[in-house]
Amino acid sequence: MSDFLKVKDLEVIYTQAGRTVHAVNGVSLEVRKGHTLGLVGETGAGKTTIAKAILRILPDPPAKIKRGEILLDGEDLLKKPESEMLQVRGGKIAMIFQDPMTALNPLMTVGDQILEVLTLHNDYDIKTGMKKAGEMLETVGIPAERYGEYPHQFSGGMKQRVVIAMALACNPELLLADEPTTALDVTIQAQVLDLINELKEKFQTSMILITHDLGVIAQTCENVAVIYAGSIVESGTREDIFDHPTHPYTIGLFESLPNMTAEGEKLKPIAGMPPDPTDLPEGCAFAPRCPYATEECRRRKPEMKELSPGHLCACFNRNEPGTLKGGA
Repeated sequence: MSDFLKVKDLEVIYTQAGRTVHAVNGVSLEVRKGHTLGLVGETGAGKTTIAKAILRILPDPPAKIKRGEILLDGEDLLKKPESEMLQVRGGKIAMIFQDPMTALNPLMTVGDQILEVLTLHNDYDIKTGMKKAGEMLETVGIPAERYGEYPHQFSGGMKQRVVIAMALACNPELLLADEPTTALDVTIQAQVLDLINELKEKFQTSMILITHDLGVIAQTCENVAVIYAGSIVESGTREDIFDHPTHPYTIGLFESLPNMTAEGEKLKPIAGMPPDPTDLPEGCAFAPRCPYATEECRRRKPEMKELSPGHLCACFNRNEPGTLKGGA
């Protein structure tokens, strides 16, 4: 199966008050048709910047894409004129934003907000568009009778459902979901994830899911890329990452999770803090926090190497998947 989306060597910076933030540093990733790729990592790792770069909605200034390619069905989105990108956004690619409170217009009814998406990308008359918008509300579990209500009349979970309906209204080929369940309680989280999975299967949509929740990744994604300080440090199938984590950062993320079966054991949080993106370390960005770091790690940035088919890791101390060599 060929890759539907390919991001090659993407680099994004933000410049403000004479300082340069290195947000995304040479990221390459691939998404197959109908598959879901999970981007996981701490806050500030660059996950949302990658998604906004794909959709080309980064604020310019201060953001600038310095280099890279974003190929959708073989076409480089970075070379398309803005007039063509207006058709791509919402039509071919749609995004579910992290906070439904800021993603919805408080002055428009929820139905009219879905209608606006539909009429921008289709030759619907108002009556047909309104009917389709009502159907999209029904699809995400909201009665069509609530078409004329405003966002403040909905709960947090219902608002997120409206945002999902807007994103899927034109049956996009690629869905970018930016932490779609972060603002929701656990019960509603599960419902929204089930809904996204169900609609993804129904519409055969490819998806990039951004989260810091490994449980969400396990439930939703076929493939995973672990992001640290704007770079991918490990990637592979869900089984590769969950059953054979190899990079010290990936292992640290799993060790930070509470284990319900291990009574009395303390969590093992990752020591230290993520690096300042305006002043990244010379070598491996994770070296200052890594218990296995050597002098080589501090001097040179490791390249991604294949451990097994499709399982890649950027670490000098890697050995077999799931193990590490001893370090200084």
